[in-house]
Amino acid sequence: MSFDPVDYWNKRLDREFTLRGVGHTTFSNRYNRWLYARKDRMLKKVFAGLPQSLKGQRVLDIGCGTGFFVRRYLDQGANLTGVDISRKSIAELGRKHPDAEFRELNISAPEGSLPGRVFDIINMWDVMYHIVDNEGFERACAHIASMSTEGTRFVVTDQFESDGVIRPAEHVAFRTRREYEAALGKFGFVEERTYPLYRFLNRSFPWPDAFTNLLAPLCYLLDNLNRKSVPYNLCVSVWVCRKKGA
Repeated sequence: MSFDPVDYWNKRLDREFTLRGVGHTTFSNRYNRWLYARKDRMLKKVFAGLPQSLKGQRVLDIGCGTGFFVRRYLDQGANLTGVDISRKSIAELGRKHPDAEFRELNISAPEGSLPGRVFDIINMWDVMYHIVDNEGFERACAHIASMSTEGTRFVVTDQFESDGVIRPAEHVAFRTRREYEAALGKFGFVEERTYPLYRFLNRSFPWPDAFTNLLAPLCYLLDNLNRKSVPYNLCVSVWVCRKKGA
């Protein structure tokens, strides 16, 4: 039986609508809070690197989950649209954030775009590598391009430094920079910059995971000091559409 992402994520978020539910389920919710503290720190770096403020910018948050990034973009004055394949996510965030727009959407499906809409920033943290089939990945990139215009910035996380595609679980397919360059480059996207997201967080060590849970604050501090992207962990990459038109 092939992997069904809609069924998987609906069941997962119905069961646990927390940071752990959308994060790393091997570790505790406390550990995941440190993971997301690191994401928050790196998102601020992305914001600082943008040529203009986010006030009034059109932002699309793909895979909005429990709304971690939603709140951060709204706090910066952005006009935000969130999409997710989980019914739970869209229902909960619609109630919590009436100042934003939310839609149930699978970006990797044939109909996975918002026709006639373009955005200044497309945010896709920890989502693209959950599209495990190559056709879905290609469709997602095409949909992102269709909702982009000249200067659109696409913010995405993946294992860009790896030598090849890594599939550690049925719901995960980490891809390389080469895959992104091939899929996005034909639409005019070029990589602007990359930030190492994790090196010590977000991975198991040769001891029980219960002990790793206790080390989360130390791993967070070490990742804040790290400046090197490594093959076995995630990076944040910012891609810019240089091509005019959607």
